[in-house]
Amino acid sequence: MKRPILSLLGLSIFALSVSAQNKLELTAKMPELINDDVVYLWNPIDKTTDSTYVKNHSFSFSNPMKGGGSTFILQAGKNPEKTGLGMVVYLEVGKMNIAGNGTGFKGATFTGDAFVSDWVAMEKAMEESYRNLDKIDELSIELGEARKIGDEQAANSLVAQITMLTQKVTASGKKWIDNHLNSGPSTYLLNAVLPNMLSREETLAYLNKFTGSAKNQITTAMLSGLTGSRAQWVDKQAPDFSQPDAKGKVSSLADFKGKYVLVDFWASWCTPCKAEITELKSVYEKFKDKNFTIVSISLDKDKEKWLQSITEEQMPWLQLSDLKAEQNSAVLAYKVQGIPANFLIDPTGKIVGVGFRDGTTPGSKTLENTLIRLLK
Repeated sequence: MKRPILSLLGLSIFALSVSAQNKLELTAKMPELINDDVVYLWNPIDKTTDSTYVKNHSFSFSNPMKGGGSTFILQAGKNPEKTGLGMVVYLEVGKMNIAGNGTGFKGATFTGDAFVSDWVAMEKAMEESYRNLDKIDELSIELGEARKIGDEQAANSLVAQITMLTQKVTASGKKWIDNHLNSGPSTYLLNAVLPNMLSREETLAYLNKFTGSAKNQITTAMLSGLTGSRAQWVDKQAPDFSQPDAKGKVSSLADFKGKYVLVDFWASWCTPCKAEITELKSVYEKFKDKNFTIVSISLDKDKEKWLQSITEEQMPWLQLSDLKAEQNSAVLAYKVQGIPANFLIDPTGKIVGVGFRDGTTPGSKTLENTLIRLLK
């Protein structure tokens, strides 16, 4: 069963700032390790790779961790599928020791700090789910063949089996996460095992509930992919901002106190942003007279291109920009990592929703449905 590591959902992404560095201490002693083989440790979230050599059937890494824990791929030697010396593992600041018994990583003993105990417990709890995921892969191949030959009865049966197994995996994964909202391995589950089984709204809800070690590189990347911002904003006060419009008149968020406001970050060069505009227009027309408005903040540098795009897209709500691109003061305040990004703010100034992407998920109507619920 192949598990996806990270999916960034059609955003224009820009540079990620990093936090203070702390270290992971990873050591392994395994009789099956071959001296002088190369061991690789790859972080697919930040795309960094480290390597070392096997000495005395052992290896070790002492690595800085930027922004908390992450998913890693650990591989020793040239043929990990045959030797069992390749695995996907969650790692964070602290110590992990691997003691082998000749059966590869799968049969090894993992000890160390609390995150190691959580990882071992999670993997054990999910054993049946992993088998079910392998079965889903097999059934999906059979389903493709049944549909190819037009065997509708077989296809329906296979769909029912896949649905049942998917529901079991989802329930098992959610149960673990619900009981470990402050544990880093929960973020691995959410990102690598459940991404296609939960709705976008369910995923965002978990990302906003995570605490402690579960606020890490994985959640930062997922939040960036889903909302455009690397921070957890729901239920927090929205930062105020002041930005000029096309004529130089300055407006601030405080001007809209008492209203629901969608603060929308975009740019004339951002194709995913433009895909959202039609749905935003629809929502604006339905709710503009019901204590709701939209304020768009552009990451443009070129004023002429910004104004030209506003005219072409015919957006009737307030358009602001200080024309400082990624250094826009509002972008920095909201920790925007990629666009489109938007934040729904209630009349008290509290953020009640983030990352509405209805233009790229036709029929979802999440912003419209949220406003219906809030404004009733």
